[in-house]
Amino acid sequence: MVISFVAPAIRAEWGLSLTDVGLLATAHYLGMFLGASGIGYLADHVGRKVTVQSAIVTYSLFTGLCAFAWDQNMMMLLRFLGGLGTGGFMPVLSTWMSEYIPARRRGTFVAVLESSWSFGALLISIIAFLVIPAHGWRAVFPVMFLSLILVAIVQRYIPESIRYLEVRGRIEEAKRILEKHTFPVPAETIPPEVCKASVKELLSEALRRRTVMLWILWFCIAYTYHGIFIWLPTVLSEQGFTLVRALWFALLITSLQIPGYLSAAYLIDKVGRKPILVGYMVLAGVASYFFGTSRAELPIIAFGGAISFFNLGAWAVTYAYTPELYPTRIRATGAGWSGAVGRIAGIIAPIATAIFVSSMGVFQTFLGFFAAHFVAAVAVAVLGVETVGKTLEEISR
Repeated sequence: MVISFVAPAIRAEWGLSLTDVGLLATAHYLGMFLGASGIGYLADHVGRKVTVQSAIVTYSLFTGLCAFAWDQNMMMLLRFLGGLGTGGFMPVLSTWMSEYIPARRRGTFVAVLESSWSFGALLISIIAFLVIPAHGWRAVFPVMFLSLILVAIVQRYIPESIRYLEVRGRIEEAKRILEKHTFPVPAETIPPEVCKASVKELLSEALRRRTVMLWILWFCIAYTYHGIFIWLPTVLSEQGFTLVRALWFALLITSLQIPGYLSAAYLIDKVGRKPILVGYMVLAGVASYFFGTSRAELPIIAFGGAISFFNLGAWAVTYAYTPELYPTRIRATGAGWSGAVGRIAGIIAPIATAIFVSSMGVFQTFLGFFAAHFVAAVAVAVLGVETVGKTLEEISR
């Protein structure tokens, strides 16, 4: 999200076109595509913990170094390298947590985990609003170095996934974790030979329907989110608002991501995954249509806020839903490849949005976001399975 809030200032300083700014966003998503597919696969072979720690270092280091980029090409390189970490970090974390939480609360916990995204987006919007007018866009990026602290926190406080250790045959490690936290050690364990993982299995007869549904969902939700929110301050600036005013509106709209996430977290284990996903995507689509027709301040904030609320609520459910649909031996791979399909949309969205806004205008661009939301809703309604209240083992059968 940081590029969203610094883009207008970077564009002004370097004299970039809308397409050039889109490339800055696309570079990150290209890295996220490779990170999501590769690191998800890696997490199923070397473990959740070391994979997440490596991703944190990669993201934090290279994104922070963007403060020292001297031109567009260097910025694109650093954002690509940072994207490798971002892409791997997100799906593996939701997979890791889903493997620890009991079935009746699993959706809520993972959705609350994903709500942290909205707090981060709000934080960076506040920092940008306060820092850029006074100190310029470069002063925003060093904040990213602070997340290196998370490597030590993960090492100290988060144990490796018991389910992962079991299917990898690392039984003694799993037992030590259970004993350390005073949980009973089971008498029987899963034989290690069931732990084979293959990317081809994602499209096997048993998993094909789920995989296709998730890939459609991830592509559409990522296209709409990144197409809208990466460009939000810039689009507002293009409509005649000053930079400070555009950043203020973006901050207000972004702040509604938090109640959107938390509403989904509250409802997910009460109503179910499918109804929330379908309903929130439909409502986000309707809001996208009306945002595209808005020119006055109040409708822009109202409909932009509605997109923020419902799209991000759907993201929370998507992250909870995705790892549930795969067996443990391939769970991070499945989540990673779903995320990778979303990153393909992320690669396309910034450039496509720049081209559409430049050539066709805001309304036609948001008409496309309206359609993408509805495609995702239909895919989940037709192809999705309900997982609420079921253990991961029950779902995988």
